[in-house]
Amino acid sequence: MEWLSCLLIRIRITLMALIGLAIATSQAKAAAPDLTEFSIEDLMQVKVVSAAKVEQTLQDTAAAVFVISADDIRRSGVTHVMEALRLAPGVDVSRIDSSRWAISIRGFNGRFANKLLVLIDGRTVYNSQFSGVYWEVQDLFLPDIERIEVIRGPGGSLWGANAVNGVINIITKKSKDTQGGLVTLTVGDEERAIAGVRYGGALGDGAQYRVYGQFTERDGLVAANGRDADDDWRTGKGGFRLDWTPSTQDAVVVHGDYYQGDFDQNLTKPLLVPPYSEQQLSPVDVSGGSLQARWEHQYSATSKMALQTYYQYENRIDPFYIADSDTIDLDFQHNFALTDQQAIVWGLGYRRNQDHFTDTDLSTVRPKQLTTDLFSAFIQDQVELIPKQLRLTAGIKVEHNDFTGWEWQPSLRMLWTPHPDHRLWSAVSRAVRTPSRGEQDVRVNLFVMPPSPFTGNLPTLFSAFGSGSLNSETLMAYEIGYRARLSERFSVDATAFYNDYDQLLATVPGDPFPETRVVPPYLVVPLQLQNSGSGYSTGFELAADWRPAQDWRLQLAYSYLYQDIRGYDDAPRFNSGHLNQISLFSSWNLHGNLTLDVWGLYVNRGGEIRTFSPFGNIRIDPYFDLTLRLGWRPRKDLELSVVGANLLDGSHLEFAQEAFTYPVEVERSLYGQVRWSF
Repeated sequence: MEWLSCLLIRIRITLMALIGLAIATSQAKAAAPDLTEFSIEDLMQVKVVSAAKVEQTLQDTAAAVFVISADDIRRSGVTHVMEALRLAPGVDVSRIDSSRWAISIRGFNGRFANKLLVLIDGRTVYNSQFSGVYWEVQDLFLPDIERIEVIRGPGGSLWGANAVNGVINIITKKSKDTQGGLVTLTVGDEERAIAGVRYGGALGDGAQYRVYGQFTERDGLVAANGRDADDDWRTGKGGFRLDWTPSTQDAVVVHGDYYQGDFDQNLTKPLLVPPYSEQQLSPVDVSGGSLQARWEHQYSATSKMALQTYYQYENRIDPFYIADSDTIDLDFQHNFALTDQQAIVWGLGYRRNQDHFTDTDLSTVRPKQLTTDLFSAFIQDQVELIPKQLRLTAGIKVEHNDFTGWEWQPSLRMLWTPHPDHRLWSAVSRAVRTPSRGEQDVRVNLFVMPPSPFTGNLPTLFSAFGSGSLNSETLMAYEIGYRARLSERFSVDATAFYNDYDQLLATVPGDPFPETRVVPPYLVVPLQLQNSGSGYSTGFELAADWRPAQDWRLQLAYSYLYQDIRGYDDAPRFNSGHLNQISLFSSWNLHGNLTLDVWGLYVNRGGEIRTFSPFGNIRIDPYFDLTLRLGWRPRKDLELSVVGANLLDGSHLEFAQEAFTYPVEVERSLYGQVRWSF
């Protein structure tokens, strides 16, 4: 237990130092709002924008929406946004290793979960090279997040391609809500150090700003054999935001950030000589940034325009691939009331992406450099068929991309309000997922099988090849939901869905061919990416909020998913099977300034992770996580907390990367947190 003693000493020294600084400060800031103080009715009146691209109350949204608030993030004790997403029903959050996550909604989870669109203040962080999201570089400064809106189900009619199974929109706070200074520090055994600082001020009467910086250093996890995986990682990030209201009708927001990351990541690398594979700890270096501007103009109480543009770039040096990427995006939106019972929102968009690849031992991309353009337009009509009782929403988005040409994504939604406290809604939607550069133009060397008499005593290399002429994957989704405030202390939100998929990408083995121009010679088995998969998924999701007492809040999130996706040979694909998840989060204000938060999470994957590696399929056993957080606020401007995560198990496996697999288990951790505002 020497590590525990050292850890407690580090936490004690840190806390004493910051307490001393706080006591020396004469100015006290008000405490952050505690959601245990809000009623169930107040929470259901929370405004959301991601589901309809216009502001609506949560209870009047005809979609499966869940909001993770800033207070939820703070009281859960999480140290990165990925873990906070476990609070939402229907979101599959699985940690691959210390710095990599697999996150999806309603199935198809993986390192590159390509059917989930992730936005930060409306800017997409969806990776255009190999699809999916590099979550390790989304190391956000958590106190700046206002809320996370999680939309389960298709959002293609508004957000476009790749918003197939859901949308996650991370919305940050306005500068006026982050005035003054803030210092945060987390110290622990796994979370070695997370230090952040923010300062906000005013530039005259109509403008406010903030600047921030954060550095993190995290320890590695543990390999399946019990040894240290050594997959440490470090990131640094800084940024700014400026909010300016030049007039009562206009609002301008400009924000930007820059980050650098240094990751040690394990992979199982294929070899053409014995032992034909080896575990390798490889450095990964990333850097990037973004600059975003948005102008909103209010023509009248029922008419509003928004114009947004952003530029972002990323450089990644990875054993898998080396690439530079630049993206420019322009988006225009206008919403107005046609009549008292009818509202229209429409918009136009343009995006240009330019990339450049460098060959590695594991992958090649041809052509090495490419520029692609995306044009889009959408319109949505919302009509009150029976005022305050029955609403119909119809929308469609049309896009043109350089890979598959024209794509269309319509949706039809109905909301019925039989009682002021009850809502019933249903939806039918079509969504598409367009192929990425990597899927079209890549060759990836996956794994090697030893020589055998069947291969002429040659080693066999299995390689995935893009076809260069892929179609978009398609989805027809059917949803029905019920949302109600059953009493002053209890609310419920339930959704059932059925998703029908077609033209899914899956590998099809081709004819083997010898490669004799190298030493040693070997046999290649090509795995061609084709639109050969199809199938369905169905499930049920439930969120409940209960206040047993004035100072006690319980949040339940449950989801069940069954997925049956098959390839050209009618064999299961994409980790078909069952997934059960239960999250129970308890927030309790014990006495005065003392709070206790308890979070239990149960996950039963009910199947195997299918991998392109010598490991074959890997079974993930059910696991139960327990997180405890004890918080104390000795002053209004100072909060101290101690958090223990994964307390019921020394380590457990949550996921295995599909290619270059090296299973890593998540460990128990203990850390202290300090927040001081001035």
